[in-house]
Amino acid sequence: MTVAPHRQRVVYREKAAERTAPSVGLSHVSLELGHLYMEDLQDPESESRLAEYFRSVSHWVKATKSMGRWGSTSSRISTCFLIDDYFSRLDDPRVIIKKVVDAAAKSGLEIDYIARESSCAEFGATKLAQQVFDSIVPEPLPGANGSRPPLEKSGWLANGRRSFDPTVVPAMADGTWHGPEQTAANRHSIFMDVQIKDDLWSCSFLASVWQLLRLGVLRPEDKQLTKPVKVRGDYPSAWSDLPPVIKLTDTPNPFCAYRSFSILPTRFMEVEMAARTVLQQVEVDALITADLNARARAESIQLPPEILDRIDYAFINDWAPATGR
Repeated sequence: MTVAPHRQRVVYREKAAERTAPSVGLSHVSLELGHLYMEDLQDPESESRLAEYFRSVSHWVKATKSMGRWGSTSSRISTCFLIDDYFSRLDDPRVIIKKVVDAAAKSGLEIDYIARESSCAEFGATKLAQQVFDSIVPEPLPGANGSRPPLEKSGWLANGRRSFDPTVVPAMADGTWHGPEQTAANRHSIFMDVQIKDDLWSCSFLASVWQLLRLGVLRPEDKQLTKPVKVRGDYPSAWSDLPPVIKLTDTPNPFCAYRSFSILPTRFMEVEMAARTVLQQVEVDALITADLNARARAESIQLPPEILDRIDYAFINDWAPATGR
């Protein structure tokens, strides 16, 4: 009697189908209390001006926490503050962080997390800015003829078609000047052309990375970026020796959140508008989108389908910078 050899069943699966979204903790809202530049922090009068700024911010914080739309139960709200260590050389972290935290405390505010802007560009082997740049899918421009260099070469991203001057490019001319045209204009165009990078990533682009990080959309392997750690003992003297995001308090509320709310001086309005132009054209990982939606439903939260609709702002006039930027 001959026994047929046992055949092992082979199951083929797509590698992508086995991929799961890396887990991150989620608050209901990430509340940004400010984003200041080097000159704001090193100005001789910075302590009194910071205190005045946080007094204005405190009113918005109270209003935000009382809005009652962040969760079905008690709201999980974490506060954060972004410091520019990417474009500027800052004083000793021990001086700057204490100055910011003390000024906030005088207005009854507690900062849970402080982030370094340079970490939105890169931290160690993690290059968040490049990751977001690679996920940009530029809007198709009406009437485009290939004369404009692609994003990879130009470093510029628009939300529509630029103006056309026939005197500059006669071969394309039909004898008339054409104004810029927004791709999804609501009757009249609001055209934006955003510089993403030159030799550095732009402030506007890093602002878009910062929003995505806070919204739990970016989940890098280096978990320090989404799960901040406390610094034990004294802070190091070099900013580069600090974690990308520092946990300052014992709050159980995570750094990342379903939604973000940023309270900023009005001079950041243009930067944030440019960041929104970028975010409009970023393709979000479908697995992460599904994870966010499923977790929101489990908490009976109605999460807007578009990333832009998960971002809120309050712009205030009470901070006057020492010098222009």
